[in-house]
Amino acid sequence: MTDTILDALVLGAGFAGIGAAIKLKQAGITNFVVAEKDDAIGGTWYENTYPGAACDVPSHFYCYSFNPNPNWSRKFAPQKEILQYINDTADKFGVRKFVRLNTKVERFALNEDTGIWTVYLEGGDSLQARHILNGMGGLHKPSIPPFKGLIKFHGPTMHSAKWDHSIDFKGKHVAIVGSAASAIQIIPELQKISKQVDIYQRTPNYIAPRNDRDFTEKEKKRFAKWPWFGRLYRWFIYKRMEVVVYPLTQQKSRFSVKATNRLVDWIRSAISDVDLQDRMIPNYTIGCKRILLSDTFYYTLGKENVDVIFAGISEISKTGIKTFDGASYPADILVFATGFDLPGHMHSIDIVGKGGVSMDDLGLDGEEAFKGAMHSQFPNFYMITGANTGVGTSSVVYMIELQLDYILKLMKTAGSSKLISVKAAALKRFNARIQDELSRSVWASGCDSWYIREDGKIITLYPGNAKQFAKEHKRLDLENYDLITAKAST
Repeated sequence: MTDTILDALVLGAGFAGIGAAIKLKQAGITNFVVAEKDDAIGGTWYENTYPGAACDVPSHFYCYSFNPNPNWSRKFAPQKEILQYINDTADKFGVRKFVRLNTKVERFALNEDTGIWTVYLEGGDSLQARHILNGMGGLHKPSIPPFKGLIKFHGPTMHSAKWDHSIDFKGKHVAIVGSAASAIQIIPELQKISKQVDIYQRTPNYIAPRNDRDFTEKEKKRFAKWPWFGRLYRWFIYKRMEVVVYPLTQQKSRFSVKATNRLVDWIRSAISDVDLQDRMIPNYTIGCKRILLSDTFYYTLGKENVDVIFAGISEISKTGIKTFDGASYPADILVFATGFDLPGHMHSIDIVGKGGVSMDDLGLDGEEAFKGAMHSQFPNFYMITGANTGVGTSSVVYMIELQLDYILKLMKTAGSSKLISVKAAALKRFNARIQDELSRSVWASGCDSWYIREDGKIITLYPGNAKQFAKEHKRLDLENYDLITAKAST
């Protein structure tokens, strides 16, 4: 254990962690470390390198407001470009030196007497810090269903978030399990090189046209020459999401019917097979599941080497997949685009707070947070993208900035000698209100979604829009917090 006590430890070096490092440095705090488990910075955009990986939020809104990029190549930036942007930002603001790579945190433990957190690292080392900023991304731990026989499969298998670039897909028969956000980006790319692509779909999604395109050199020059032009364009994207997309999150929205009809028309125009059209049209309210974006997915389904298989998977054999209808399909490679284990991710690091109580001891209650930032049991421990911070109709980078500004205010209030934590009653009131509002959202309208926990609670999404989120985080409401002086400081 090092004798040096850090003012802060930041967990993760993606958008949240690098943003936190910049905000800390700008606040005059330089005694901190960013602990990153991978061997490079970038977070989600370092780990997800599958073919076709790109953002589904327009580029000029998927970046820090304090570091606009006039040189985005496309309306929706590809993975490599976003990763480069994060790296360039870290260098521009001089925070790379604070990052410790290959540093995996296993446990946080609070000493209430000293007000210091001990951070236990994989391999036996440890650090000490007064404040913890958890910047781990929520969609982080891959989830692969425990299919019978999976271990017997003779070929390569991979999850979309752990892409194996050593595998050659050329001329191979590929089975892709899943048809949501990652899958619809992967499938059009693999179709171009694979002999056959079989898509195993459980539930269809509403997929809207992305309308992606390259930015012209003239447009890039305008963005570079006139920063106000870039800010105006960013505001236009923000406003469009607030006015056009956000209303779809409300049950019985008057926009839902119009939007549904437009997407159904789009499906029927892009898919020539009438039977396939019907099977690709969802039977749930639009917005209940995440609305996806693609210009190419539906057209790809019409290619001769692409089939959609709707029967559930009963077993995986040495040479392929068996379905519940008794059919068998060959496969050389299995690709799982099956999402992420959110509960497993949230409990992947042991956190021990007041009275020696851990997050696991709290059960499902440990997954709640006040304004997505704090739990009453863990003083001076802040979550950047905690529970109910997902404004599904805006940019997560925008939300991260709002969270960081709020967290920095809490840190400034606590300083180096005090412990700040949200009051248990305030946490309970806040979550009761959030859940009440979410119960009237389209996400609670009846479809099976990863947004919804087994007990029916939605702990990922925020019920309001980005403007409401910003308003809620503008003022530091200290009446909702306990502030005590650490015993060793008195």
